[in-house]
Amino acid sequence: MLLAACSSRPPLPSQEDQQEKLSEILSNGGYKTARNFPVDVTHDVWIYQQTELEVELVGPSAPGSYPLIIYLPSLGEDAKAGRLWRETWAKAGYLVFSMQPVPVSQALKALEAERRFDDPEEIPDDDNTELADENMALRPEPTSGGWFGDKPRRQSRTARESELRYVGHQYFGVENLKTRLAQLFWAYAQLQTRAGLRQPLYASADFSKVILAGYDLGAQTVTAALGENFGSGLPRADQLKPVAAMVLSPSVDLAEGNVRSRFQALRLPMLTITGSEDNDPYAISSAAVRTAVWEQAPAGGKYLLLLRGAGHRLLSGNELGGRFGLSGVRRGDFGMDSGGGPGGHSGGGRRGMSAGGAGGGLFGKTERRDPNLGYKQVAAIASVSSAFLDMLIKKDEFAQAWLNEKAGKWLDRAGTLQAR
Repeated sequence: MLLAACSSRPPLPSQEDQQEKLSEILSNGGYKTARNFPVDVTHDVWIYQQTELEVELVGPSAPGSYPLIIYLPSLGEDAKAGRLWRETWAKAGYLVFSMQPVPVSQALKALEAERRFDDPEEIPDDDNTELADENMALRPEPTSGGWFGDKPRRQSRTARESELRYVGHQYFGVENLKTRLAQLFWAYAQLQTRAGLRQPLYASADFSKVILAGYDLGAQTVTAALGENFGSGLPRADQLKPVAAMVLSPSVDLAEGNVRSRFQALRLPMLTITGSEDNDPYAISSAAVRTAVWEQAPAGGKYLLLLRGAGHRLLSGNELGGRFGLSGVRRGDFGMDSGGGPGGHSGGGRRGMSAGGAGGGLFGKTERRDPNLGYKQVAAIASVSSAFLDMLIKKDEFAQAWLNEKAGKWLDRAGTLQAR
């Protein structure tokens, strides 16, 4: 009974109820695209140098020519990940191609099998982390399996975290990055070939309007493709010439050094999306450093959507938002002001668009749990990213007005939008 009381929390609403709540928030001031296209999906597995690449293409079913978004998922995700973002963009009139090498999507399978209640983002409050560890020790082990009837023991939380960090550092390493870039450039050539052969959906791609997008590990691949300096020769592709980029939970490893200079080649318009609690499980990037991508890249067309209290998982685009109500902040102020994160400064042409009061902290010092905050933040990512795309790619004046004049007020307590 004690364990049940400690770990219980309200059940998630049904998918239908969550979708209804999300739609309600979007309709109440969120960005509305000019059209809402019906979409088609195609799924396949390609082989590149004996490695399986899972691919998915989603786009408007109506014949036409549509800007191409290449979306790269996170470590441990397959090509179907980021469904919310990909479908949002496809319905707005974009062709969205997602690719993931199968070894990358399966890299965490063994660890996921060991994972239990001790997921920090599933715990109602940060103060309960240690309690969850104690509960794990008290929970009964499985009664079957093991040699001679012995009960198999699961890894401790500490051991799993250590292994996760080891695997994460392997995949975020430069050698693995080189491999992923080569796979991306090859897949892009395959896209062009299939479009030339007039294959369904592929034939709709407009290769003069290519946008790179990625989450977590995929975001690292995106910034590398745009020219981020990793101090090592990375493969380049002359054919792939994106016109913009979107990075969700971008990777900024301080151990790589050169934070102030390594983003200087990122001159394209770019939307950076992160959260004030966006700490990855690999202990590579923390929430406090992710804004460096936005701060240190050359100014011009750079937008930062910083979500208040949002953690790493919310940015993946795999859930509607019901899980992500703010749990309360026990550390007081998030430690960030309108000047941004590491290396931030208050001038330099930065234009804040937050609805918060001038001066002082970015977010309040004490917060109550808001069960609708997760929906608002999912809606914020969908709205801001769609408006960013329409403003840049379709030259939509309404999108520009919403992004620059209305988005900040609509975001309210969910976060801030800044441009430079």
